[in-house]
Parts: sequence; structure tokens; C-alpha cells
Amino acid sequence: MSSSAESTPRRRRRQELLNRSIAVARRLLTDGGLESVTMLAVSREIGIAGPGLYRYFPSRAGLLRATCRHVLDELVAHVRTAVARQPAGDRAAEVQALTNAMFAWCVAHPHEFDLLLGAGLRLVEEGAPVGGESGGTFYEVAALAFPPVVAQWADGAVRFDEPVPPQLAADLGARRDALLAVFPDAPRDVPLGLVAAVRVAWQRTFGLLCMTAYGHVTEPDGPVRRDYVTALLDDLNARNLALFGLGVSPAAVLEPVFEPASESGAPEPTAPATSGSRPADEAGTATPGATGRRARLRRELVAEALRSARRLLDEHGPDGVTMQAVAKDVGIAAPGLYRYFDGRPGLLHATHQDVVDELLAYVETARARQPGDDPSAQCHAVVDALFRWCIAHRNEYDLLMSGRLRISLPGEDTPGEPRHAPLMALDRVGAVFAPIALAWWRAGCRVIPDDEILPALGPHLRAAREAMRGIPGFPPDVPLGLLHAMNLCSARLWGLLTLTVYGHMGDIDAPAAAAHLDALVLDLVVDALDVFGQKLSADVVLVRDTPGSSDPVR
Repeated sequence: MSSSAESTPRRRRRQELLNRSIAVARRLLTDGGLESVTMLAVSREIGIAGPGLYRYFPSRAGLLRATCRHVLDELVAHVRTAVARQPAGDRAAEVQALTNAMFAWCVAHPHEFDLLLGAGLRLVEEGAPVGGESGGTFYEVAALAFPPVVAQWADGAVRFDEPVPPQLAADLGARRDALLAVFPDAPRDVPLGLVAAVRVAWQRTFGLLCMTAYGHVTEPDGPVRRDYVTALLDDLNARNLALFGLGVSPAAVLEPVFEPASESGAPEPTAPATSGSRPADEAGTATPGATGRRARLRRELVAEALRSARRLLDEHGPDGVTMQAVAKDVGIAAPGLYRYFDGRPGLLHATHQDVVDELLAYVETARARQPGDDPSAQCHAVVDALFRWCIAHRNEYDLLMSGRLRISLPGEDTPGEPRHAPLMALDRVGAVFAPIALAWWRAGCRVIPDDEILPALGPHLRAAREAMRGIPGFPPDVPLGLLHAMNLCSARLWGLLTLTVYGHMGDIDAPAAAAHLDALVLDLVVDALDVFGQKLSADVVLVRDTPGSSDPVR
């Protein structure tokens, strides 16, 4: 039997190897994304035989989980440091610092953010995601906002007397209990309304974070619209603080959301671009108008390849969609598939577009089933259908949201000449809500006054209004407040949907998940309608089929 002294060196060597493995995995993640972190790559870097690494990690997922924990610890420490720099007792400054620090870190580390967000979806064979016991990986960051807002409530500066929806009470109660366990000095009688308000603020901010980190808030040529994101985050911060009776703190010491451009004159970092390969129709596939037997066979093979890619995506996620797997499935040699798709990025790009087309058809059909003169019913039906489709197609949503990060081969494009059209999936889906908002405006709905919009947002909203003139029937005199209201609702929509799909709002496969989902969607719809001064429609026809086609039924 070995003594404690004899076992210590062995344990130390084991821990050193674990630390080195995680450090290598982290570097691979930063440089090349999730796909580059493999057992073989890490084994080679640390100098051991490939099978030997399995003595320390049971699988690649185990390695990724350990890396995820390391990344999360770094993020939490970064946010804690930012909060600690604020003036003592300045609650607003603490909340602002938390938001900016989290935002800046995640935007600067998009692949790490991708791992934290997707851990529960991609590492399923290893059990619950990091932080899953208390609500998902980002819970540890969001929880840091609890002490200052509770102190604000305890001082009587803000009240939460309104009852929460009964369908959400149990979940909010569980969240409150978890928070009180982390912060035992907080009052035991914290109202559920405060927890609900924290959740709303978190969803708004997280939606903007996802859109920014995954490159959906960009200029037409790809770079992130930094001034716009910064101004919109400032606006969200102010609105979130107002939920707790707080104003923006002039004394806050805030981290810039984006790193400044280097003094060498090098261009600022841009959003992950969809570069490195051409869409299928530029890589040798027949165009829709092409005729002849050869063109028909090409179209048939492309369609069969896309069906195979969709099946692989549904079963294994984006990592499972490879040229080899699809070629084997359709019965051709892998090199032959390159005649139809310009590499795996081209295949993923075409698959991404197919996913968006199917989702749009589904939600548009749901909207068309509503009364034509009832935009509130249309809004409710579209949001409900969007959630149901995305939850039934979690891996497809993963590709939809993260496509601009995943479908890229950096360094292979000529500057200014991307070989892929931008993957603006969120813009395409969000456009479904434009005619709904316009109908409300024409009927005289509530519009955010100009003096309630941060001046820094004005130029961006005017530019967006100008760009939307290309939409048939879009009036040129739409008030900026209407567009801003759409932005605010969009932020919370994408925040809640993303957190739900990736498992950060609870187990969506649990027996009570359906009722919980209905309650979350209803709460979101009520909040969105209230922004425009609208009420729920009694005539809405909600989709209650199993999403799998573009023809929902009652």
C-alpha cells in the first residue's frame, strides 16, 4: 500500500498533465474553434500517445467540459474584478460594470463564448453542462447582479408588488432559492417579481451579446457595427437599471465593449466572416434555370446531399456534417462532392440556407393562418411557432445562430471579396415582424418618443430606416422610435430563445417542459405587445403540430 508521501508526486504529475492538456485545448479553441480541439491534437502537443490521454479524460467531451470550466472560471474572475473596481456602494455602477465586462470578454473570445453557450447541447454524453445544476454556464455571471439589486429593493427604492404569472412562479421560486443559497446574507423574502425582472434584463442583454458575438450585427461587408452595438448596449443598460429604480452611474468605471484599433494602423478585428468557400451555386452546381439531363442530375445530387447534411446535422450537430459522411451517404467518392460544394464550408453554407428557408416557411405559414387585420395575433403566432420549430430542431438552430463563426476558413479570401454571401439569418427571420409593427403604427400604436432614445442611436436608426426603403411598401416616414422598439423586442426574443434552446432555462426535455415553454413564450409576447401598447388577441391560432414541415396545423 502506497503512503501519502509516495502518492503525492504521482498526483502532482497527473495534475500537471491535466493542466497542460487544458491549456493546449484552450489555445486550440482560441485559434481554430471547437472543431480543432481533438484528443489527437492535444496528445501530440503534450507529447503522449493518443490513447494515453484517455487515462485523464474519458472522451473528447470530457476534455471539452474541463476546458469549459476553465473558460468559465476566467470569465467569472474577469467580471468580478470589473465589479470590484466600482465606487463602494454604487449599485448602478456594479450592474453596468458586470454587463460591460461580460460583453467585452465574450466578444473578444468568440470561440470560448461558443463553447460556454453550447456546452449543454454539444457535450450531452458527459451529462449536465458546466453550471447546469444552477441554471447553465452563464448563471454564475448573471448571479453577480443579484446582491446590488436586492440591496436596492431592501432599501425600499423599488417595489415588486405585481404578481408573477402563475405558470412561472415555481421556476422563479427555484431560481430565487438557488440565488439565496449562493448569497446567504440576502433577505429571505425577496419577491419573485425581482427575480423575474433580473431575468428580463438578462435576456435583453444576452440577446444583443449573441447577435454581436456571432456576427449578426454587422455592416454589409462584415465588420461589426461597433458604435451601434455600444450605443444599443448603453441603452439596454439604462432600461435595465430603470427596472430596479436605478439611473446610469456617472462614476462607473466601465470596460470598453471593443478593443481600440492598434496604433500601427492595422484594421480593427471584424466579426467572423463567412469566407473560404463559395455557395453551392458558385461551386459548380446547376443554376435554377439550367436545363438538360446533366443539369437535372446535378440538381438531384445537390438536393440529395442537402437532405443527407440535414439528417447528419439533426443527429450529430454541425460537427457531424462532413464531406466524407455526406459523400458516403449519397453513394459517391468524397472528392466527387467537391464538384458540387466548395469544401465543407460550402456544404455548411448551403445547409444553413436550407435551414433558414424551412424556418421562414414555417413561421410565415403560422402568420398566414391568423386574421389579416389582427397583427397582435400574427405576432403571437410567429413567436410561438419560432420557439417550437427551434426547440424541435436544436442542432439546426445552433447552425443558424453560430453560422458566421463556424462557416469560415480565415485567410483564403481576397480582402473585400468574400466568396460567401453574408449569413444574415436573424435579419431574414426578424423581417417577418416588420409588417406587423407597421400595421400597429398605421393604427396609431405607442411609439418610443425621440427624447427617450439615446442620441448616439439616432444615426444608426436613420441608416436602418434608409436601408429598409428597399422593402416593398415600406413607408419612408416611419418614426425612429418604432424601429428602436423592434430592436428592443428583438434583443429579448433572441436572448430568451437562445438560452432556452441551449438549455440555460432548464431541461427542455423534462415532463413539465411544454407547460414551462408556453409560459415563457406567453410572458415574452405580453412584454413585446406592451412595448407597442397592444394586448393579447383572443383570436390567435397557435401551431400545435410537431414542427417538421412548413405546413403547421391547428
